[in-house]
Amino acid sequence: MNPILQAALGSIVRFFLAALFGYVVKAGIWSASEAETYVGAGTLAVLGLGWSLWAKYRDRIKLLTALSMPHGVTENDVKEHIANGGATPSVSTPKDEVPHIRQPRAVEDIYPPDAA
Repeated sequence: MNPILQAALGSIVRFFLAALFGYVVKAGIWSASEAETYVGAGTLAVLGLGWSLWAKYRDRIKLLTALSMPHGVTENDVKEHIANGGATPSVSTPKDEVPHIRQPRAVEDIYPPDAA
């Protein structure tokens, strides 16, 4: 399975478990004052879910970029490459494949100059 998809599914499952507790509030198992507390907690859970997914995505990009760069580059080199908009491998690269940096197409390949 795609590694980024695995990470996303894990985060989504945790989110739905939190939603299950929201249902418990709606069903009246918890009081209204407790419900206010859980709404605040739910908001934090959604923010946590978003942050978790973003962090996993960003870390995957760093890992694959480092694996595709020449031997001997430092972590700072990788971060600088990404920060400067350098090409990176696809985050959906399977774990059993060597990541390759996608080279951007040249403008001339997309829009060939007129022969006339």
